[in-house]
Amino acid sequence: MRGLPRPLIYRLIFLFCGNLVLLLLIRLLLKEGASFSQVLSRAGPDCAPTILAGLGMTGIILTGAIDLSIAGIVAVSASTFGVCVYWNLPPLVCYAVCAVTAWLLASFNGRLVRWLGVPALIVTLAGLTFYRGVALIVTDLGIPDFGGNLSVHADQYHEPGKLYAGSILAVMLAFAMLWEAFGETPRRWLALGNSREACCLQGLNVDHILQSAFSSGGIFFAAGTLIEVTQIQAIEPARIAVGFELQVIGAVVLGGTNIFGGEGCYLGAVLGAFFLYFTEQVLIYAGVSPYLQDVIIGGAIIVVIAMDCALHKKRKRLEELA
Repeated sequence: MRGLPRPLIYRLIFLFCGNLVLLLLIRLLLKEGASFSQVLSRAGPDCAPTILAGLGMTGIILTGAIDLSIAGIVAVSASTFGVCVYWNLPPLVCYAVCAVTAWLLASFNGRLVRWLGVPALIVTLAGLTFYRGVALIVTDLGIPDFGGNLSVHADQYHEPGKLYAGSILAVMLAFAMLWEAFGETPRRWLALGNSREACCLQGLNVDHILQSAFSSGGIFFAAGTLIEVTQIQAIEPARIAVGFELQVIGAVVLGGTNIFGGEGCYLGAVLGAFFLYFTEQVLIYAGVSPYLQDVIIGGAIIVVIAMDCALHKKRKRLEELA
C-alpha cells in the first residue's frame, strides 16, 4: 500500500475488516447442513462480472470521467452472442464476438467524448439507452420472429461463466495489480484526474490518456461481460444487466476511488464488490424480502456515493484554503 493516500488506506482496511465481519455473519446465519466452503467458493465466480467491470471503471474514473453505459454495452454484447448461438456458430466464435463487441463499444465511448467535447457523464448516460435500443434491433434483425428472449441450453456456450469464471478473474486481477504497481499508464490517469492543466503543461497528450483509460477499461469490461452473458440461461436484451452500472460504480466508489478522479486503486474496487456481494448474502440468509434487499443495497450505494462526493468536496475546499 506504499504511496497510497492515508484516507484510501483506511478505506481498504475498513472494507477488509467489513468483509470478514460479513462472512462471520453468513457463517452464523447458515442453516444446519449448509456448507460455508461453498459460500466461499461461489463468491469469486458470482462477483467476477462486477469486479472485472469495476477494474475497468476504476481506470476511467481515475481520469475524472465515468462510463454509465456499461449495462447497455452488456445488452449489445449479449445480443450479438445470442444471434451467433442461434445460427449455431462455434462456441469460441460466439465468445469472441461477445467480448470484442464489449471492448469496441467501450473504446468508442472514449472517442465520442473526445470528438464531441462533451463530458463523459452526458455521453455515456445517453449511450445507456442508445445501446439498449441497439441490442433490441440486433436481436430483432438477427433472429427471425424474436420473442424477447432466447434460451441458450447447450452447455458448451456457458463454459466461461460456469467453469472458468474464477480462473478468468484470477488472471485479470493479477494483470491489473501488476500493471498498477509497475505500469506508467495508471499513473497518468491519476495525474489527469488531479489536474488536466498540469498534464498539458508537462506536454502530455490528455486526449490520448483519456482514450487509453476507456480502451483499457474495455478489456476488463469485455472479460466481465463474457462471464455475465455466459452465466445466464436466457438472453433478454430489454432486461439483462439492468442496474449493473450502479452496482459497479457503487463498488468502485465504496472502494475509495474518488468519483471526481485523481485517487483510487484496483484493490478498492475488488473489496468494494465483495462487500456489496456479502451484504446481499447476509440479507438473503437472514430471510429479508428480495424487494427489501434491493431497497437496502441500492440505498446503501447511493448513500456511499453521496458521502464520498461530500467528503472529497470538503477536502478540496480545505486544500484550496490552505
